[in-house]
Amino acid sequence: MKQPIRYLLFFSFLLSSIVATAQDKLFTQAFAHPTDLNPALAGAIDGRYRVSIAYRDQWQSFIESPFTTFGVYGDIKIPFGETDDFFGGGFAFVGDRTAVLNINQNLISLYGSYHKALNADQKQYLSAGFSFGVAQRSMNYQSIFFNDQFNGLDEYSLSTSENLPFNNFGYADLGLGINYMTGLGEYSGLSFGIAMDHIPGSSISFYSHSFNQDVEYPDATLDRKFTTFLSMELASNEYFSVLPRLLYQSQGSHKMVAAAAVVKFDITNYDTQALHFGGGVRLNQTSTTSLKPSALYVMTAYEVNGLQIGLSHDITTSNLSSLSPGKGAFELSISFTGLYENEESLCPSF
Repeated sequence: MKQPIRYLLFFSFLLSSIVATAQDKLFTQAFAHPTDLNPALAGAIDGRYRVSIAYRDQWQSFIESPFTTFGVYGDIKIPFGETDDFFGGGFAFVGDRTAVLNINQNLISLYGSYHKALNADQKQYLSAGFSFGVAQRSMNYQSIFFNDQFNGLDEYSLSTSENLPFNNFGYADLGLGINYMTGLGEYSGLSFGIAMDHIPGSSISFYSHSFNQDVEYPDATLDRKFTTFLSMELASNEYFSVLPRLLYQSQGSHKMVAAAAVVKFDITNYDTQALHFGGGVRLNQTSTTSLKPSALYVMTAYEVNGLQIGLSHDITTSNLSSLSPGKGAFELSISFTGLYENEESLCPSF
């Protein structure tokens, strides 16, 4: 990548740390690891435990080094005495990477939840949960060069007088959520949840975590994020079902609405082996634009005996689409549910 573009990316990132809200991770297949949406879903499993991984690369066709996001998730259901209530616990590790400038962000989170049975026969539960995490942000200055480093011949080998902030810091994070789930028949169900993330409003500015700065830069705090979702599985028999998904998120002046539908075909016995096909649309609103489509996406998945492998592709519809029509982001998810039972709870998936 040419040097001026590297400068532009570098200073754009620093500026976003000073005066703007950082953008949270985004997974098209968010329902494959539902604790990302709501900590109250920790332990809400059709089994005893669940592990999943996610990988996403974005804008590979637009820039030399794409943005990549990956996550590792795990949660467990913990029965509570002789009642139908149960606890849930879990963890997550999520990382964002950009090869340009080596700008990285890591987040380690722990989850806890309690699920109160309102009517276990109807799979009706009211759940509450929390998440606690520690995040770390960093960048590598070794790949950045300034004009005063040019030796006048062929290299940027001199020292710089630029007053740069510390390039590594951490902060704490906290989230809360509630969720309601119920069966709608023998093969149908509904889950509805509300969550709030980034409750402390921690500082995310590199400059605010540095000392002895000659200029007092404005701080930037992480805006609270509000998430609401509705997930359903609608089926009249055990061989075919439709899974509509509706997701709304708001963080500061930024808003996102995602609507999708997946069709599930049973291959052998219900919930033993199945194929999923579907798609959706995502709309975004920023501080300078109104709510408008930003991406279309298609999804497919195969599941067998608790193992589910999902693939999705985002087709960018924003102004970036003019650079490479029909391209956007690729995403892979793999999840496994152990000790499958499909009797006590309903949880959104894929």
